[in-house]
Amino acid sequence: MISRIGTFLRRLTRGERWTWRSEAHRDRLPGDLEGTVMQLRSDDRLHAKQGRSTCRVRFDGPDGPLTVYLKRHYRLPWGTRVAALLHPDGRHSPAGAEWRHLHRGRQLGLLVPEPVAAGESIGPWGRFQSYLMVEELTGFLPLHEAIPEMARRLPPGEFDRRKRRLVSAMAGLTARLHGASTFHKDLYLCHYYVDLGRDDSPLYLIDLHRLATHRASAPWWRWKDLAQLLFSTVEVEGVDDRDRLRFWARYRRLMGLSGPGLELRMIRARAARYLSHNRKKARAG
Repeated sequence: MISRIGTFLRRLTRGERWTWRSEAHRDRLPGDLEGTVMQLRSDDRLHAKQGRSTCRVRFDGPDGPLTVYLKRHYRLPWGTRVAALLHPDGRHSPAGAEWRHLHRGRQLGLLVPEPVAAGESIGPWGRFQSYLMVEELTGFLPLHEAIPEMARRLPPGEFDRRKRRLVSAMAGLTARLHGASTFHKDLYLCHYYVDLGRDDSPLYLIDLHRLATHRASAPWWRWKDLAQLLFSTVEVEGVDDRDRLRFWARYRRLMGLSGPGLELRMIRARAARYLSHNRKKARAG
């Protein structure tokens, strides 16, 4: 890591920054990355709105190509800018927070995207920008796309076998996260990734920008995560109630939950509210 966060006065009047590069990818990135990353142009899978953007970038070098997803934040709320100015080690930007959370996920034994590079520019005069690069999960698909694709490609018996394996892996990954009183807070089916080309594909979890640990209020956040996941399986081709029950049975065994009936009622009630809200939005739109 390169830290140049300086004094408060320097951050305020001249601006400072911190940057980080993965040692495994250092030689595959441009030497001037830190100075040019916020101006890099790519229309590949570009999504841009409200002062932030995500795109796919490929670097070609002597050690071979490197494909990454680049998340950038150009305009952040004033509260975040002030916090970064006063406490520059806090990783107050979404990119800085997710960079920290990816390392936290690895410490917990989760499979998460490989962080490649990250940084924040703090100041001058309230300016605050950030970026995060993660290595592309080449060949992987989110489960809300992968499961329907498997249903179309595979014979019924093979499809059921692979789906049971996926459900077990999902339950194990989620229980490992929740067992550490740590919660995703955006736990939808689309954030689990699998490689359809591999029968024994590992399961990855992505988009950890909201990850947080809550010990005192762990049940509430557990219900929220699981309700989001349950809601996101509705109307996904190839997902049925047997899959949901298999997930729940394995998850509660791994978590050692007491009173699972109450837990399940709370999760279903929250999922029903999400579904109702989503349908109202769809009708209004």
